[in-house]
Amino acid sequence: MSDWLVYESGEWTALPKDPVPDDGSGDWYAMLKKAGFERWTSSCLRAGEWTGEELLLEMTVYHRYGTIPHFAIDLYGNEDTSILTAYAAELPDVMDLIARWAPAVQALAAAAHGPRPRNGQG
Repeated sequence: MSDWLVYESGEWTALPKDPVPDDGSGDWYAMLKKAGFERWTSSCLRAGEWTGEELLLEMTVYHRYGTIPHFAIDLYGNEDTSILTAYAAELPDVMDLIARWAPAVQALAAAAHGPRPRNGQG
């Protein structure tokens, strides 16, 4: 299976080549821009304090015109500095993915605003 997947009409399909080719610079954002992608929207939710025990989910969506896939979706977690990227062909596809992934985002938001232990009590 390819390392590059595109979501289209409810199906994941392997892409024959990377929509954002590695130019060797190590600058992911410059490579996105070079491939025609611009930031479209993003969200970052964190549950817990910055103690190393927090849960983090950051999602950034990029858009480009003319070439399919039209959307790149970057996901970041708190375990390391890696970025996981998926692609969506068209607007309905990216909106479907956002809706499917919303429960994880909602769970983090609920955890971030839920009750907190006081004075060492659970």
